[in-house]
Amino acid sequence: MGDTSVEVASSIRAQHAEGPTWDAASGRLWWVDITGERVHCLDPSSGGDSAWSTPGQPGGVVLDASGEPLVASPEGLALLDRRTGSLQLRVPIEQDRPENRANDVKIDGRSRAWVGTMAFDKRPRNASLYRVDGDTVTRVVDGLTISNGPAFDDSRERLYLADTALGIVDVFDLDSVTGVLTGRRRFVEFGDTGFWPDGMSVDDDGMLWIALGRAGAVHRYRADGTLDGVVELPTSNPTSIAFGGADGGDLYITTSWFDLPEAERAAQPEAGAILRCRPGVTGPPSPRYSGARPSP
Repeated sequence: MGDTSVEVASSIRAQHAEGPTWDAASGRLWWVDITGERVHCLDPSSGGDSAWSTPGQPGGVVLDASGEPLVASPEGLALLDRRTGSLQLRVPIEQDRPENRANDVKIDGRSRAWVGTMAFDKRPRNASLYRVDGDTVTRVVDGLTISNGPAFDDSRERLYLADTALGIVDVFDLDSVTGVLTGRRRFVEFGDTGFWPDGMSVDDDGMLWIALGRAGAVHRYRADGTLDGVVELPTSNPTSIAFGGADGGDLYITTSWFDLPEAERAAQPEAGAILRCRPGVTGPPSPRYSGARPSP
């Protein structure tokens, strides 16, 4: 796996590309540029990329049941009108904490949304993870600093959650019916390495993939937390990953130059690009979100 060939799927040099979501029905990869304040949609077959500006930093993007993009905006989940570029708030989240913004959004196997947050100034333990069932928002994990993920292992009924600022990934038992989390425990800790565990995904073998900022790599972990494989990248700061392609065997990797020193930005022309590789395993596409009824 260490010698897996990595190519550039899109050479757009985003400031901080994040939140890749593969939609199997349309064969498109959706992603956001958080600090560039844009939502993107990549057609891998043609290489074409469509983009929309957003009022504020988008933390991620998923698709609703009808295939329309739902953006994790600083105010909550908002529907993107692809014709006008406007956002219409559907589900308010954490409006009692205006110092925070959404930092990731994922859909689980029952089509619920999970939204993690962080403070704009990265203040410690001010962030949370929320579960969104339809229009009902529940704070399920509090006291986080930079919430990333989560990632779901449906077969083991697990949820993985990273706190990037602390360099840790925790695992929870997830009741798939109720969405209740229990049994929080440490899965992997990067300690003094200086690596940033960022976006994650679970493959079809039940192994966890983590984009590791500052490591210039994506790591694959067995269910017991032991390292199984490494994909080396041509840039220091991968931010997140998503399996896609017709067979689920393409691994898309978003990257960033925003946190690189100026000299390293020049030396890493692929920083900010969307990368792709074929690691020899497959993973599931993102489910679509079933909730968020239109406002009256």
